[in-house]
Amino acid sequence: MYGTVCPRVFVEDVEGVLVASLVDGELLEQGVIGEVDDQLIELSGWVGASDILLSFRDVQLMSSTLLAVLLRFGRTVSRSGGRLKLCSIAPHLLEVFRITRFDRLFAIYPDEASALCAFEAERTEPRRNLL
Repeated sequence: MYGTVCPRVFVEDVEGVLVASLVDGELLEQGVIGEVDDQLIELSGWVGASDILLSFRDVQLMSSTLLAVLLRFGRTVSRSGGRLKLCSIAPHLLEVFRITRFDRLFAIYPDEASALCAFEAERTEPRRNLL
């Protein structure tokens, strides 16, 4: 999957972070969303405890069904010890994330560069025991 175009998700390694870009501009049809879900499940199955950045740079329209896909994917990544961040969400779609409070569930960055910097900063910070 590295550096290849899958029907719905393009995955590449950038500075040790797997960047998964949603390819479609419109994620409205159930079949398309199902394929995105399948590909994200496949991705989470073979990456283990990786840092994953999910980019929405090409997405202009999306169904609320995609939010359930994201929630499931985020939980899977978290359970495996990985970290998931989202980036490049169009302002009108970002409003959907705010209304549904998904902006509280996911770390969302305006662009790929700022998200990659956040991953790097987290790698260099000493881990604190909060208990």
